[in-house]
Amino acid sequence: MKEKIEYLLRAGNYTATSLARLLDIQPSGLSHILSGRNKPSFDMVVKLLKAFPDINPDWLLLDDERVYRDEVPSSSFS
Repeated sequence: MKEKIEYLLRAGNYTATSLARLLDIQPSGLSHILSGRNKPSFDMVVKLLKAFPDINPDWLLLDDERVYRDEVPSSSFS
C-alpha cells in the first residue's frame, strides 16, 4: 500500500503534508506509513477512497491493474 500512496502523491502533485491535511490525518501518521514503519488503518483506507473517488478500490486493496474506476484493463477483449 505504501507504493500506492506514493503513486497518489506523485499523480496529484501532493506533498506528504498536503495529503495528510486532505485526509484529515496527522502528518506523522502518513510519514510512518511512507517509511514502512506502520501500515494504513482501515479508517485511512476509507479516507483515501473518499478523497479520491476515481481510484479503483480493487487497485488499492487487491492489486488490480486498473488504477482508476473507468479504466479499461489492458487484457480486455476488443
